[in-house]
Amino acid sequence: MKKKPRPKLAPTVPGIFIQAIARERSLGAAPRDYPYSVPAIRHLAELKFDTPVTYFVGENGSGKSTLLEGIAVAFGLNPEGGTKHERFTTHSTHSTLFRSLILTKSRDAPTDSYFLRAESFYNVASAMVSWDVDQYGGRSLHAQSHGE
Repeated sequence: MKKKPRPKLAPTVPGIFIQAIARERSLGAAPRDYPYSVPAIRHLAELKFDTPVTYFVGENGSGKSTLLEGIAVAFGLNPEGGTKHERFTTHSTHSTLFRSLILTKSRDAPTDSYFLRAESFYNVASAMVSWDVDQYGGRSLHAQSHGE
C-alpha cells in the first residue's frame, strides 16, 4: 500500500504559536459521519494563521466550535476547557477530529495555554477555586465579570 504524502504546510510566522492547521485526509470517519459531514470540516485542507487574532464567524452548526475544539485537543488542551495542567471530565463528548489535524507550531511555544469555551466556563472557574487566585486579581473567577 502506497503511503499518501502529507499536505504542504505554511512557512512559520514569528510570534504566532499555531501557525497553520491541515487535515490529514486518510484519517477520520467517512465524509457522511460527524464531524466530517460538516462542510467546513469536510472541505478543510489547510488553514493558515498569520495574524495574532483570528475570528471564526458563521451560522449555528457551521463547525466553528467543532474546529476550535479539535485544534485545542490536538494542541494538548482539555476538550472541556482549562489549561494543559488542569484535566477534568464531566461528560466526554468531543469528536475525534483532533486525530486528523496536523498543527504547524512555532518554536517559541507558550509554557502554558488556555482553552476557554463558553459551555464550560463555570466548571473551569469552579476547578480553579483551589488554585492560587492571585493570578486572577486575587478574586475567584465566580466573583468577577466573565469579561474580566
